Amino acid sequence: MDVESSQVSRFYAGKNIFLTGGTGFLGKCFIEKVLRSCPDVGTIYMLCRGKRGKSPEERMTSLFSEMLFDNVRAANPDVFQKVVPVIGDVMEKNLGISEEDEKLITENVNIMIHSAATIRFDEHIKLSLQLNVGGTVKMVELARRVKNLISFVHVSTAYANCNIADIEEVYYEMGEEYSPLKLLELCDWMDEDVIASMTETLLRDRPNTYCLTKAVTEEYLFKHAKDIPLGIFRPSIIGASWQEPAPGWIDNFNGPSGLFIAVGKGVLRILEGDVNKVADIIPIDYCVNMLICVGWYTSIITKQVETPLIYHCTSGSKKPYTWLQLGTLMLEFFQSKEPYNEVFRRPDVNFATNKLELEYWKMISHWVPAYIADGLAKITGNKAIMLRAYDKVHRASKTFTFFTKREWTWTDGNCNMLMGKMSDIDKSIYSFNVHDIIWEDYYPNYFRGTKKYILKEDMSDSKLQEARARQARLQRIWYITVSAVTLLIGRFLYLKSPVCRNLWFKLLGIIMQLLRQIRLTIVS
Repeated sequence: MDVESSQVSRFYAGKNIFLTGGTGFLGKCFIEKVLRSCPDVGTIYMLCRGKRGKSPEERMTSLFSEMLFDNVRAANPDVFQKVVPVIGDVMEKNLGISEEDEKLITENVNIMIHSAATIRFDEHIKLSLQLNVGGTVKMVELARRVKNLISFVHVSTAYANCNIADIEEVYYEMGEEYSPLKLLELCDWMDEDVIASMTETLLRDRPNTYCLTKAVTEEYLFKHAKDIPLGIFRPSIIGASWQEPAPGWIDNFNGPSGLFIAVGKGVLRILEGDVNKVADIIPIDYCVNMLICVGWYTSIITKQVETPLIYHCTSGSKKPYTWLQLGTLMLEFFQSKEPYNEVFRRPDVNFATNKLELEYWKMISHWVPAYIADGLAKITGNKAIMLRAYDKVHRASKTFTFFTKREWTWTDGNCNMLMGKMSDIDKSIYSFNVHDIIWEDYYPNYFRGTKKYILKEDMSDSKLQEARARQARLQRIWYITVSAVTLLIGRFLYLKSPVCRNLWFKLLGIIMQLLRQIRLTIVS
């Protein structure tokens, strides 16, 4: 990695960064790449709060012990001293930062990256507004007090305007009824239940509070924050890494990861969606690389444009890959190549095109096996878990339905322009050219990553052979079950109808002929 010849790496040299969302998936990957590719970066001030009994300092220590930072740790174990926790919370006034820390930030910071957000699709509207919109308002207010600020990048989402099929890298005005500051005022005094009752009215043709509040946040930025050096970054669905820190690296169940695991475990077998629609998933390392470059270029372009630039980080418009292609690759991987060590049933997945079909197959493929499994568990004195598991699976898959039934096209002029401003060395170090991705390599690595990094399964050859043998047994059981049911139905019809009896004898004759041909083929 020739970082000395990289203009992006040189830009970050000596610069101090204030980052929110640093313990999240995108945030910690941003920290890792900056520490690895910008060795002369100044200090990364990371907003951090205590969580689940851990202090901010303990969370930082735990964060840097993760596999993600292995390469950084091996190259320079002292580099983590560059990351300084700033105790605070985006939900609190002035981000909950002390006067001393505020002075530290306003006097020293050059770049601000705002990545903190609730990414839960079904989050309560009040919390989503306060965290996603309110947190951004507080960041902008702080940014105005930073004396040497040259770049402020807000992480939005490509689905902020998912009520539109063809989305451009522009700001879409929402109207007076979506005034960000007025909505935040309502959150201050209005009862939670009353605000919750307004959710459907506010959502209109958006699917969830996440997409809505990201759009409202952009509304705020374009109406009230054009005085700061602002860039807006819109990634689509973020998935496992393509190359860095390792192919297929992933550490959370969010987005497609949970879906892949549920399918691979044989739990999720039916989804509502359109197999011909494009699955717009972008690798995390490409997101991070582009985010770093947006931070660099925002400092250059801000004085040359009147309106902040928006950058799409998507894959579907450049290199489309459908749900059908993805599903086929998924079943090939989980059924025979590298199955999970422990599964509920043999993996299979189909897409229902309407509610009636969906509910029918949920009953046949989900609820009936779940009732049988839990019934057997109670008889044998074990814990019944499958009914509750399916409740969670169905809730999760329902939040994903909007995205599996539709597809979007995103313009990428600013993305291409940014790439065009980069040197060949920077294009190598901070690659985000989707054309370089080979989906037939990416997704198997992704599936493998869920086994290795999320479920932490034994990846030895012996375990793999056991898993394959288990899949073969499950396949045989399936064939025997289907054959038995078919014979029973056939026998019933045979007794009830002369026509069916004749068809039954013809079917048996065909089967016997096939068996004789197979036997002759084997003998010869």
